[in-house]
Amino acid sequence: MFKDFILKSHLLSGLLLAGSLSACGTANVIGAMLSPTAAVQHAASGTLLEHVSLANSRDMLVRVNDPAALARIQQQLQITGQDLLSAEAGLYRLRIPVGQSLTRSLSAVAQLPGVAYAEPNPSFKLPDFQIQQEAAVQPNDPNYGLQWNMRSSRINQAWGLTNQNPTLKIAVIDSGVDPNHPDLVDHLEQLEDIYNEEHGPDIYRNISGDRINFGGRDGNGHGTHVIGVIAAAMNNQVGVAGVAGGGVRIIPIKATDYAGNTDAATLTAAFQRAIDRDARVINISIGGPASKSTQALTDVIRLALQRNISIISATGNESNRASGLISPITVPAAYPGVIAVGAHTEFDQVASYSNGGGEIDLLAPGGAGRSRVQEEGQQIWSTWPSYHTYEYFQRRVTSTYYAATSGTSMACPHVTGVVALMLAREPQLTPAQIRSRLIATADDMGPAGFDQDSGYGKLNALRALRWTSHDARD
Repeated sequence: MFKDFILKSHLLSGLLLAGSLSACGTANVIGAMLSPTAAVQHAASGTLLEHVSLANSRDMLVRVNDPAALARIQQQLQITGQDLLSAEAGLYRLRIPVGQSLTRSLSAVAQLPGVAYAEPNPSFKLPDFQIQQEAAVQPNDPNYGLQWNMRSSRINQAWGLTNQNPTLKIAVIDSGVDPNHPDLVDHLEQLEDIYNEEHGPDIYRNISGDRINFGGRDGNGHGTHVIGVIAAAMNNQVGVAGVAGGGVRIIPIKATDYAGNTDAATLTAAFQRAIDRDARVINISIGGPASKSTQALTDVIRLALQRNISIISATGNESNRASGLISPITVPAAYPGVIAVGAHTEFDQVASYSNGGGEIDLLAPGGAGRSRVQEEGQQIWSTWPSYHTYEYFQRRVTSTYYAATSGTSMACPHVTGVVALMLAREPQLTPAQIRSRLIATADDMGPAGFDQDSGYGKLNALRALRWTSHDARD
């Protein structure tokens, strides 16, 4: 049921500097692409690079149809660095010297034979946590009673059908994981530190001057929290239970630094690594505005979908519905074929922070926002690193082992966990069938049928597992 690979709504204008395209259909990836002439004019207008952070202003993302094109690029202009992001897609990150114009370099590269396109490398970031101060939970105490989210989505009833899928691999593209967390360690595959491969060591210096190396582990906490929602071990008399905690394999892919910063090149490489590691499902709670979409990122996501990999993504936390502000869905959640997940509260209301728009598919438990005045109820309890992270030094999350936070980042892994349960019963399901099943079985919220606040409704895990057909409401 895949549509042409364009945004679910027409959020994106042309971003790319396009040369001759290969026959693989990439011209349909982001709507109407610019011709080489139009691309140069667009670049000259100054709008092309508005969303590119200064830190990445020397980076080019380039897709080549012919390996010889790399030599032509070297002949055309000076390149100081070259990183292969995806061999299958022919995607590279190239770096130009300080002082060399990125706009002119993009224009020159795009005209060369064998170059499909050249584009900038925008920055991305983990969404801010929606945090209330809560008492720390001791890891030796069973805290399932705090997990209202499992009952709200009927996940606890779905466990009666299955909670075992011990060979299924789920890649979580995030800030990493605490590799020794007692509630996660039995479900973890080897961590892939893409951030280190692309940027070098993840070093944090606190106010005392201490140098902390977060390489090979989660320096933020976000990734550990997300992975716990999916895969915290069940029935081990420790902490909390994950949606698929009875058995699943997690491939942690570290794609941000300790503060949650990353870029399109790193995310592109992270998706390719998930493909290479034979992931069946990819969870990503990192997002950015549509203006930061790149052809390289959409190409590698399309490749993952073609490899029968389901992708679940958070819609973003930039809204403030109490003030009437509803922000658009972020990318990559906005791409077709990607399951876009917003957040609802304990009381079955769209969370105040949850972004909305025509691309949203469904809601899952995300918890309360920053204000208790809005009576949004409890947050989402999950695993947290057993050591102090950047969030501790910022005095935002001061507990260890377990913490309560909120956001569409917390909603997203609920859906990922349910997808794991679905695949345990029906391993032949395709990404399109899984998305249709989730849509068809969601509990309607708000106006009847689809709406841009709640999509097709809130996640119903029991119905999703019992459903036997693939017809959806879209």
